[in-house]
Amino acid sequence: MGPLEGIKVLGFTHFAQAPFALQTLGDLGADVINIERPGSGDFNRSQYAEECLNGESPFFLAMNRNKRSMTLDMKNEKAKAVIQDLIRNTDVIVSNFRPGVLDKLGFGYEEAKKLNPRIIYAHAVGYGRKGPYEKLPGQDLMAQCLSGYTYLVGKDGPPQTGGTFLVDMYSAGMLTVGILAALINRDRGGESQEVEVSLLNSALHLQCQELTHYMNTGRKPQRPKKFSGQVQSWAPYGIYATKDGYLCLSVVAEDKVDDLGAVLGIENLKEVMPDKEAMFRDRDKIYDVLQAALDQNRTDYWIEELQKVGIWCGRVNEYEQTVNDPQVIYNEMIQNISHPVAGDIRVVNCPIGFSKTPASIRKAPPLLGEHNEEILKELGYTDEKIEELKGENIF
Repeated sequence: MGPLEGIKVLGFTHFAQAPFALQTLGDLGADVINIERPGSGDFNRSQYAEECLNGESPFFLAMNRNKRSMTLDMKNEKAKAVIQDLIRNTDVIVSNFRPGVLDKLGFGYEEAKKLNPRIIYAHAVGYGRKGPYEKLPGQDLMAQCLSGYTYLVGKDGPPQTGGTFLVDMYSAGMLTVGILAALINRDRGGESQEVEVSLLNSALHLQCQELTHYMNTGRKPQRPKKFSGQVQSWAPYGIYATKDGYLCLSVVAEDKVDDLGAVLGIENLKEVMPDKEAMFRDRDKIYDVLQAALDQNRTDYWIEELQKVGIWCGRVNEYEQTVNDPQVIYNEMIQNISHPVAGDIRVVNCPIGFSKTPASIRKAPPLLGEHNEEILKELGYTDEKIEELKGENIF
């Protein structure tokens, strides 16, 4: 059993932010039911249709395991009665619909609390449910840009986005934490409450170091022209080309500069890197010096020699190398599961370890509406009643 065994979660979610949080709760043992639109379902079901696996989108498969899918026309009165029954039998509601949508349909927090006084109601939104941006569509790129993150990425030049939907994913993590905290509080005698996590707030929280530095020193982060590293780190921190690939050099203490120079065959490197002030100020110059040396040999050679003298370094993997990395394999982070339509697929495992109640993959990502009848029967609906609802086209 996972640590959330017995917890029931009802989702009104699509895209990434909230679905990924639901998947994490499902990995931890919660029974997750997600309500989808009849006919088309979650928008991610149709993303990158040309690369689908027998019609199943890899984007949907990536973040929808350990859930059950129920299709309901939420404007249909009989479907609304089913949703009310679901609310009575759940612990947590999660939505990333635009603010106010579920309220208009009669399933906002105040109505849900009347049906279930212990309910935890979680909102995943773009910018906040109130304020000047409350009605704007929330999306990862927009949050990256609005938060200033795109001026931290890469080398000097135009702002750049991160290589993944990192704000969606980080926000999903914050949403999961908020839900778990609210459940613990409730089960210790606390009350029903709402939880809210926004993409904008999450993007700011992701940059807490950089923003705190700026707000208290007035110094804006400056991306170097050549040096490829974190904007507030000193050389040699960054990524360098080698004879057959790339390696990264992490923080190098001042007392390790001579060791670095000896391995790379650079005489008097200490003159170029005398202290942290110079190592920050002259990052581009230092980058050129180090790069000229690292070009002369293979990645594995440099890593072995640098690690011998205690220099923090590592290889820069492409995905083919990542999934075959010995530590990734040891950690069992890549799992094979079977999907009824897509067939055998490989997915990324839950990253959280528990000594007594391990997370697990119990269900493949669901087909659209796959669990309609199963869920209704759990609510006490008879076969006759289910057939009647089918005739009402609520699914």
